[in-house]
Amino acid sequence: MEILQAVIFGLLIGGMITFLGFFLQQRHSSVRRRLQANPRQDTELMRPQMEDKPAFLNPELVEKLERKFDLRRDGATIRRLQAKLTQAGIYSERAIPLFLGVKLGGLLVLPILILFLLWGKTSQTSLLMGIPIILCTLGYVLPNFILNRIIKARQQKIKESLPDALDLLVVCVEAGQGLDAAIKRVSEDLRSSNPVISQELILVNLEIMAGLERQQALKNLGERTGVEELISLCNVLIQSERFGTSIAQALKTQSDYMRTARRQRLEGLAAKTPVKLVFPMLLFIFPAIMVVLLGPAIIRLSEFFSKGG
Repeated sequence: MEILQAVIFGLLIGGMITFLGFFLQQRHSSVRRRLQANPRQDTELMRPQMEDKPAFLNPELVEKLERKFDLRRDGATIRRLQAKLTQAGIYSERAIPLFLGVKLGGLLVLPILILFLLWGKTSQTSLLMGIPIILCTLGYVLPNFILNRIIKARQQKIKESLPDALDLLVVCVEAGQGLDAAIKRVSEDLRSSNPVISQELILVNLEIMAGLERQQALKNLGERTGVEELISLCNVLIQSERFGTSIAQALKTQSDYMRTARRQRLEGLAAKTPVKLVFPMLLFIFPAIMVVLLGPAIIRLSEFFSKGG
């Protein structure tokens, strides 16, 4: 009976969080933004439709809460969160309210659920207070930790596939193709082997086809990924286009620089290997060697002293 009550309670809390995320998504939907962006719209024409769907919360109260907790679309917190989600490869408009809903759910649901399960089963006040506080902190920090891990894994994939993509760009440009056509061709060739960087190059091509300037599209590529090597490559391409220098030569120079930096980084990691092996050797290998070397001598000495006694 108690387990059933806990399940029902968890479902109610989960439904509340889901409804909150849906409300935030509706609050920032594209239709609502278009309606609010038109200052000349006659609100009298919208009044019958608005009366059929009353607001869940007072708009003034919502605006105050958004201003208080810096949850507005143009706020610094939401912009930073949007940048991190973009670096993780998440481009959906529902990602922000869903992520905030997950954090709020972890902040509220886990402690309340644990308190509900432990209430009456233990009389230790420290246990009843300590576990919910730990779970509250864990529920708030864990989504950020997972998001950072996803970002680092995605950036690592981009770093590993960037030299190959750069070599293909050099080949395409030296063959006579323009930079836009070369980016499109490389994105198609890397779709199966390196889908992450292929997706980013496809977005660059789509932005250029939509009318965005090439320099801005390349700048957006660096900001979306957050990879220093890719940001440096985009800056080199922007400078080459601005000053009219050879793009093929700039790509070739950047490719040599990236491979040299990659080799130096690997050499640095290899040089640190002996230092990192000291502690495993002292903790695991050296005791085993001592047992093998001194074990027979200790056994013989013990037998000798036992016979002598």
